Amino acid sequence: MILLNGVSGFNGPDGQIVDGSQFKRLCYATVLNLGGSILSFKEPEVAQHYYYTEIKIFGENLYILLNGQYPFIAFASFVIPGNITFIDNDKLSKWFSPNYRILHSNELNEPLMIRQEKGKMIIENENELNDAELASIKYWRSKRVGDIVFNYWD
Repeated sequence: MILLNGVSGFNGPDGQIVDGSQFKRLCYATVLNLGGSILSFKEPEVAQHYYYTEIKIFGENLYILLNGQYPFIAFASFVIPGNITFIDNDKLSKWFSPNYRILHSNELNEPLMIRQEKGKMIIENENELNDAELASIKYWRSKRVGDIVFNYWD
C-alpha cells in the first residue's frame, strides 16, 4: 500500500519527513556514476509536495521523484505541475532500491476508485488517507494514485 496517512503532504504523522539532502547526494552520485548529468534539483514548495531532479542519462532526459513524507521513489519522462508521465527504469531502480521503495508506473497509474456514500467520498483503493487528503482529492479531482503521491496541491 502506498496511500498511507499523510502521503500527500497534508496532516500526516509527525516525524515522517524524508531526508532531502540524502536524496540529493544519492542522485548526484548515481547519475555521475552512470555517466549522466544533473540538469536541475527541486525541493518541495508550498504546492509541490515532493522532491525531484531532472537528469540526462542513457541518451534521454528523465526525472527522479521522492515523496516528501515517505521514502517512495518514482521515475518519470515528463514532469510539470499536475501532469507527470511515470515510467519504470530498472537501471536507476537498482541504485535507489537499497534506500527507498521504488514505485512502479502501474502502481502510480492505477485509477482511483471513488464512490459517494451518504454524501461522503469513499476511495476504494487500499488507503489510510486522512480527511484533509480526501478533501484535497475531491477538490483537485485526482484521477490516479500517482496524482496523490506526487501532487501539486496548494
